[in-house]
Amino acid sequence: MSDHKNKVEDKHNYGVCVIDIGSPRLGNIGWSLIDGQTEKEWSGDQLDQLFPLIPEILDRQGLLLGLEAPLFVPLRSNLLHATKARKGEERRPWSAGAGAQVLAMNLPIMVYILEKFMDCGKELLFLLEEKKFFGSPKQVLIFEALVSGSDKGESHIADAQIMAKYCHQFSKNHLLPTSILEEEQGVRFFNLAAAALLKCGATHDISTLGLPAPIYKPS
Repeated sequence: MSDHKNKVEDKHNYGVCVIDIGSPRLGNIGWSLIDGQTEKEWSGDQLDQLFPLIPEILDRQGLLLGLEAPLFVPLRSNLLHATKARKGEERRPWSAGAGAQVLAMNLPIMVYILEKFMDCGKELLFLLEEKKFFGSPKQVLIFEALVSGSDKGESHIADAQIMAKYCHQFSKNHLLPTSILEEEQGVRFFNLAAAALLKCGATHDISTLGLPAPIYKPS
């Protein structure tokens, strides 16, 4: 549903932040951050160590924020297809065991993350549509990170790093990755990231609840 050939029309490369979602209590979170201009990298498994790094990044460039959890679900008129995979998602759908579990885990964690980002300044602009992202300072494009199968690393940190480095290659050329989500006639969406943004007061536009989000998968 997106075209990676669309240029990010800003003179700066954008930064990339990816968070592998899991249980904080069990230590199943990993994060990776790459500065699009200096190419400096940070990573860790303590989420609160990430947030102090964000303001300086966003003062100079836009940021892709990837969460490794389903961020939106399809709405179909046929009830028997309610939990069917989103087109382009391949064999294991968002509603399968691991996907459904991390979707639920991510609901409170995502709100926590967004509120911490909002502490960086009220002027932040959170986006769910690629066409509105220009790589400008204070812009944050939220995407769903899908690191699965042979793409996966040996730890939660490694998974976050794999996704961040994949996106960073596109940043170098002022491009965005290609979303794997494909057009499906008649399907609507319920966007959980949009619901979290509304809950946090980061947006008041309820129409965003019906948007999909980009899904990026390393290839």
